[in-house]
Amino acid sequence: MSWVNYHSHSLYCDGKANPNDFVKQAVKLGFPAWGCSSHAPVPFASRWNMPSDKLPEYMEELNRIIADYSGKIQVYKGLEIDYIEGLWGYHRSSLDKIPLDYTIGSVHYIGQLPDGSHFCFDGQPEAFFSGIELLYHNDFRKAVTAYYHAVIRMTEVDNPDIIGHMDKIKMHNTFRPYLNEEDPWYVGLVEETLEVIRQKGSMVEVNTRGLYKHTPPLLYPGKWVLERIHRKKIPVLLNSDAHHPDEIASGFTQAAEILQEIGFNSLRVLVDGSWQDKGFTKTGLLL
Repeated sequence: MSWVNYHSHSLYCDGKANPNDFVKQAVKLGFPAWGCSSHAPVPFASRWNMPSDKLPEYMEELNRIIADYSGKIQVYKGLEIDYIEGLWGYHRSSLDKIPLDYTIGSVHYIGQLPDGSHFCFDGQPEAFFSGIELLYHNDFRKAVTAYYHAVIRMTEVDNPDIIGHMDKIKMHNTFRPYLNEEDPWYVGLVEETLEVIRQKGSMVEVNTRGLYKHTPPLLYPGKWVLERIHRKKIPVLLNSDAHHPDEIASGFTQAAEILQEIGFNSLRVLVDGSWQDKGFTKTGLLL
C-alpha cells in the first residue's frame, strides 16, 4: 500500500526541488498518483509565489513529466491559488483559463498594512504579531474573523476543488496565545465556514505540514474540526504540503490514525482522471 499527495511546491515557487525530483520520489515510494500545486502568481511582489512569467514554463514542464512517466505514475497539474478579498482569486486572476486538473484554494493574506503591502500571516511569528498590531490594533478576534470570512468568500466565489489548510490562522497560537478554540464565537466561525464548504461541494485537505514542521505539532484542520467535518460528510484528502521530495508522505501515518479514530473510512483521491473515495489504513490507501 502507498499514498498519494496533491499539495507539493517546487522551485517554481518556494519549494526546494524541481517537479521531476518529486515525481522520482513518488515513484520510489510506490505512489499511484502525484500532483504538483505550486503557489500561483499574485499581482504584487512575493518571495514565495510563482512569478507570472514562469507559469507557461511550469505547465509545459508538467506536461513533459506526464508524457515521460506515462505507465509509471499518474501526474496531475494543479495550483495553490490565493484568494485575496477584493483583489485576487481563481476567477479574478484569469487563472481559470489555464487547463488544470485541480485547484487548491487558500487564504494567506488578510488585509493591507499601512505601507500598502499585503499582510501575509503565514510567516515568522514576529511578523505575524507585528502585522496584527499594525493592521488590527491587536484585535485578534477581528483578524481571525477576517480570515474565515475570506475562506467563506473564496469557497462561494471560486469554489476550489480543495480547501487548503482550513484553520491555519491558528498557526502562531503556541508562540503567544491569541485564540481559544473553545470560544463560542470561534466555533461559530468554523461551523459557518464548514457549512458553506459542504454546500459548495469542495473537499477539505488534511494538511500534515504542521505535524512534521511545527513545534509542538499541529494538524490543519485540528481534530475537533475534523469531527465536525465527519458529521457533515464533507470529503477529505491527505496532503503533506511538501516543499522537498522527502516530505511527500510526511505525517500521513499519524494523520491517518487520527482520522480513523474519528470514524473516517475513506479518503478522496484523484486517480484515472476522476476524484474517487478509497479506503485507507495507517500505512496507505486501499486501491
